[in-house]
Amino acid sequence: MAIVDLVMPKMGESITEATILKWHKKPGDAVKMDETVLEIATDKVDSEVPSTGAGTITEILFKENDVVAVGTVIARINSEGGSAAASAPVAAAAPTPVAAPVAPVNKGE
Repeated sequence: MAIVDLVMPKMGESITEATILKWHKKPGDAVKMDETVLEIATDKVDSEVPSTGAGTITEILFKENDVVAVGTVIARINSEGGSAAASAPVAAAAPTPVAAPVAPVNKGE
């Protein structure tokens, strides 16, 4: 079985860290792909972080109320797939609260 790293997701361009509000899973718990593992808060938004793999939570690296930098490994999942790709760190997919920039309109035409 391969280990999948769950990392603190990037929630917006200017967001560099988030606070862990609540863990929904603990070591030894089974988790499905995209199942909520924890809740986080930034200065702009609160969000749920989904699992980036299916398997068993083997390690939780931070406690509730810890402030963690974006991109930091926060937990590890022992996956059932065992593929080499699953062992690489994968950013958690989370909704981005920041709207995409709009291209300027050329009013001279």
